[in-house]
Amino acid sequence: MRSTHRPGRYPTTRGTDGDAGPVGIPIRPGTPLPPGTVFPRPGRPAAMATQASQSRPIRPSSAVPVRRTDAAGHTPRRRSSPARPALAIPLPRRLLSVAALTAATLTMSGTAGVAQGATPSPLWPRGVDVASWQHPGGGPIDWNAARGSGLSFAIIKATEGANYTNPFFAADRAAATKTGLVVGAYHYARPAQSLSTAVEQARHFIAVTGLTRTTGHLAPVLDLEDTGGLDPRALAAWTRAFLEEVESETGRIPIIYTYRSFWTGKMADTHDFVKYPFWFAIYNGQAAPGWLPGGWSKWALWQYTSGGAVPGIAGNVDTNVLCCTSSALTAQADGTHSEIEKWYAAAGPTQANLGAPVGVENPAGGGGRWQQYGNGLVFWSVATGVHALYGPISTKYLGIGGSNSFLRRPVSDIEIASTPGAQQARFQGGWIYWHPVTGAHEVHGRILQTYLTLGGSASSLGLPTTDEYSVPGGRESTFQHGRLHWDAATDKITTLPPLG
Repeated sequence: MRSTHRPGRYPTTRGTDGDAGPVGIPIRPGTPLPPGTVFPRPGRPAAMATQASQSRPIRPSSAVPVRRTDAAGHTPRRRSSPARPALAIPLPRRLLSVAALTAATLTMSGTAGVAQGATPSPLWPRGVDVASWQHPGGGPIDWNAARGSGLSFAIIKATEGANYTNPFFAADRAAATKTGLVVGAYHYARPAQSLSTAVEQARHFIAVTGLTRTTGHLAPVLDLEDTGGLDPRALAAWTRAFLEEVESETGRIPIIYTYRSFWTGKMADTHDFVKYPFWFAIYNGQAAPGWLPGGWSKWALWQYTSGGAVPGIAGNVDTNVLCCTSSALTAQADGTHSEIEKWYAAAGPTQANLGAPVGVENPAGGGGRWQQYGNGLVFWSVATGVHALYGPISTKYLGIGGSNSFLRRPVSDIEIASTPGAQQARFQGGWIYWHPVTGAHEVHGRILQTYLTLGGSASSLGLPTTDEYSVPGGRESTFQHGRLHWDAATDKITTLPPLG
């Protein structure tokens, strides 16, 4: 994708944020190498897929962006690079003299044994993503012609940073929708040190796109290919804050767009985002995108070239496929129901425990959404999934402060506890236990850790009979058959006899 305007997104040398490409001797297209020459697997440095003809751009198999600006001073998102006369390829030293003397066709692959020049399956829905660069001179895109060429979807740049809005976004989305194309919108991220900038940018994005809660609209997309100078840990925190704000406001699961070397390098190949759909940018000339970074086991979309030619769109355009059927496209583009609504429709007997919805679904503190029902509530976030609470445990949870409290979001439904007749529910910050005799009480922190180590409700302590409370020098929780005391000075937990 493109930052507010950027022609040449994938250089062969050095991109933004010091992301270096391959370093080695210049090898011109058409230069053969001895049989058995092996190149590194794509990653850092990226393996490069070259073209025999110098009239076409040479793209790395692991895209590396370069930022430039147009007349408006913005960086356009994805545009094919101009043809380059030479490609730097790292070679074993013993091959340098041979490579410098030979001449024929050179083909390379990031995956050994895979034929080059292959294309994605024609059965996979195809689409484009566009930005202001597809409007040279301010001219329109002919979306009828684009649709007639066999496209199924179009994803349009909406915003960048906290202030920029693509001036063509609204018209492009409306015109593409009118032709019957599935549409989507993306935000080009400009990370910064303060996490509040992530929330600010997410809100700017949503203000321009709306909640996308319609049919025929893909989930919101975060285009992540700029660090803003943040280290991997800070960048991951910024990314999480943006995504959680979007999911909290829209009730949809946002899509992450990036490329391999950015994720493995700038995000330290974190696996913390595998629950988000992955839009993978890699130009490898193969029939599949190859190995995925970040722990993702599958891809949702694949941007396989920036050099697509589509009737009705001026110049080259980013071309994508969606995995992997038209029915999958229809499902991903159904924004009419939130994740909670989808869950409730299939909840079966749990519906009877919860009762009917009361009021409307709302953003939840700490990220995600929640919906109240006649006898309970349901919370959802990408991180935790959907979980239902009802009866005394839900009443207790709301009394403590719900997801805004130290318990944060639920990570389980109502469960049967070890003690006969007892129930429990687990949260990010603690547990709640309930029994008709003891009532509903929370346990958390170091006291909870010790309680669970002892066996929880099946231990000799039995069920909690109080919430955690303050005592001189620490904290305590009282159980049916004893107490657990936490000493603030030593951080030690002591088991004490019951009071009285």
